[in-house]
Parts: sequence; C-alpha cells; structure tokens
Amino acid sequence: MSETEKGKDTRHKKYFSMTKDRKDGNRRLPIILAKPERDTDRDKERSSDKGMAKSSERPQTQPTIILRTREGENRAVSPSQRPATVLRKESEMQQAPLYHLAAKHAGGENVNPLASPTEMKGSVKLVDEAFQFCDGSLEFLLDQNDFMVVGCLGLQGVGKSTLMSFLAGNHPDEANKNFYFKPQSLEHHELGGHCTTGVDLLVTSNRVILLDTQPMLSASVMDRLVQQESKKFTGTDFASTENAMEIQSLQLAAFLLSVCHVVILVQDWFFDPNLVRFLQSAEMLKPSTPTTSQDEEIIEYFPHLLFLQNRATTTDFSPVQVNLMQTVYNRTFLRSRLQIQSGMGIATGNVINFLNPATCGEAINLFLLPEIGEPEEVSHYRGHPGFSELLSKLRNQIHGVTRHPITHSMLSEKNWFHYASKVWEGVKKSSFFLEYSRLLP
Repeated sequence: MSETEKGKDTRHKKYFSMTKDRKDGNRRLPIILAKPERDTDRDKERSSDKGMAKSSERPQTQPTIILRTREGENRAVSPSQRPATVLRKESEMQQAPLYHLAAKHAGGENVNPLASPTEMKGSVKLVDEAFQFCDGSLEFLLDQNDFMVVGCLGLQGVGKSTLMSFLAGNHPDEANKNFYFKPQSLEHHELGGHCTTGVDLLVTSNRVILLDTQPMLSASVMDRLVQQESKKFTGTDFASTENAMEIQSLQLAAFLLSVCHVVILVQDWFFDPNLVRFLQSAEMLKPSTPTTSQDEEIIEYFPHLLFLQNRATTTDFSPVQVNLMQTVYNRTFLRSRLQIQSGMGIATGNVINFLNPATCGEAINLFLLPEIGEPEEVSHYRGHPGFSELLSKLRNQIHGVTRHPITHSMLSEKNWFHYASKVWEGVKKSSFFLEYSRLLP
C-alpha cells in the first residue's frame, strides 16, 4: 500500500470514529485543547539571531489546558479570561453555607426547631372541664429554660381573665372579643355563670406562660357540678356538692402554687377572710415537689404571691389605707412560706412617689389598679396614675422578679409541661384533699 493510500485510510478511520461519537448520545467525551509549544524552528532561528542571552531571559510559560463539553455551555476558561461578575459570584458561592436543622411533628411536616413557634392568637386548655390534663399546648413550647410562669386565682367576676389578657399584650381600649383570654360576657354576667373552666394557657412572645383558672369557691361551678351528678369528681364521693366544689378549687390552687413562679390573687375589695383562709388551706395541702431519686431530700417550693386589688377607689391609694392593707396581709401570712416580699408592689416608691416605705411601711407584694374605663386625666386629677400606666408598671415588676427554680434541676418549657402533668396527677390522687373534705361541715 502506497503512502497516499495509507493517508486516505487513516482519514477515513478518524471520520467514522467522530461520526460514531456523535451518534452515540450516551458517550460525551471531553475534548482537550492545548496550545502548541513555542520552541519551534522559527523560534530557534529568531533566538539565534537575537542572541542566546535574551533567549535565556525569556520566561517559559506553562500550557493552558481548556476543558469543555460538546454542548458548548458552561465552558471552562482560564482565570485571566473570566469576567469580574463570574469571579464575584463564585466567591459568594464559596462562603460558609447556612445549615438549617429540621425536625418532624407528628403530622410529618418538617419544621425548624430553632425558629420561633407559631404566635398564639388565643388561649388553649391545659386542664379541661372534666379536669383532664391536655397536651394541645405542647406545640407552642420550646426547649429553652428562659421562661416565666404566671398564674391567677380569684373569685368569680373580679376580672381575672381580663387582667391576664392585659398582661398578655391586649390594650384596655380593645374590644372584649379580641382578648387572649375570653372574659365574662354580659350573658354570663346576667345568668350568674362563669366563662373560664379548668385552666387556660397562653404563651407570650417574650416567653411568659400565663395560666388563667376558673373562679374559686364559685356558686356557678357548684351549679354545674349539680347538673353533672353522673360524672363523679375525680372518682371520689363527697358529703355534698358544696364540698366537692371547694375541693376542686383547692386542687386548682395547689396546682398553681406548685408550677408557677408568680401567683396573682385578684380581689375587687379589701379584705375577704374566707379567700385568705382558702389560700392558706391550699398552701397546706400542696404536694411536695416530686424528685427523680428516692435518696434526694424532699424539696418544698413556694412561689411569689402578689395581692392585686382591682377596681381600687381613690381612698385606696392613700398612704394610710395602703399601710393598713400591708399590715393586715403581713400579720395574716406571718407563718406562711409563700413569698410576699419580692420587690413588687405599689409602695416600693417606683410606682407612685408618695407611696413608699417611709409613708406606708415595709413594702409587700400589694398592687392596686383603678377602674378600666376611668379617663387618664381624671386619674391624675385624683392623685394617682391611670390604668394603662399602672398596668405597664405592674407588668414590668412581674417580669423583673427573681425566678427561683421550681425543681432541683433546671427546666425547659417542654420539661415544665411534663412536670406540670405529673404534679396535676399527684394532686388528683393525693389523699390529703379527701381527708380535708371529711373535716368540712
């Protein structure tokens, strides 16, 4: 075979090889292009004419290899040929990546546990009407321990739910239908009924857990128990429905005294000895804090107790009257372990200038709030701030109080929920309440 025929045969083989590569869609081999070396014969001749010295000083450059695909897109180029925008985008892509931790709820939906939970538009049940512990509020709680629990106790119609709604963020000028805790409506008021049953829970944006309870020692609660005679209260027979109602109220009060950092006792006049006796009984019947080990010492926890007089009149804001109130509460709770001197109160000197320890005696946790509908100008004319200003100072005092640990170990919000569930079961199964009911008339 001649040299010409050999060259033709070689060219035919290359042609058929390239055609086969184009037809084969699965094989997309890259093409490597390289610059030819500069040490050709022409360069050698020029270097010999100019001299060996200049030729030796010229730097030897490395070949630039360019890799591209057959599609012609996303072609790789040398760094010197890349535009500034491409380099800037690549530098941004090389920054530290952002990692998002995800978890799954029971429904299988992926969520970020580090993100804030859904903001609550209204309260949910922690203890329902049948006195069963509910877990619907668990989804609004986080695994962090910077939180506060504030509970509320009081008789029917004193403004417990309205006060808790104000502490949650509602403004006094808002309509009742927009309140976080449903207040007593006009229909309930005319029929003598109560609105809140069991315990309602709300978590604010600054991680304050608010607990609102049904009224204590309420005739409306007793009437409902009469209508539900077939449903025995906690599976125990009591001597009368009135005793069952009182034991039910004591159990709720003992529960709040065990799981709250601050308990607010709301009254609309001064002073109710029956309510004070009731609170002292709840303190006596309160179960001890459960521990994880039998070898550990039994821990007794007692929260901050705040006496709040709602709908206070002008004479209630006088130094003489405030001094009388503080003296009565100090003597009444002299042997109590409830913390009534925690830096909160109307007579600390930080709320109203003329109400201070020099004029009212040693300050205790006693606060006064005037009528809600009273104009601010009228309140200042009578010598005390208006409702909104006093409410703001009350909220600041509650949020700034020292938070003592409820148990021997630090609790997160979700751990507090499980702890509250155990406390509630212990309260319902405690024999102290049954023994106490036998002493009632």
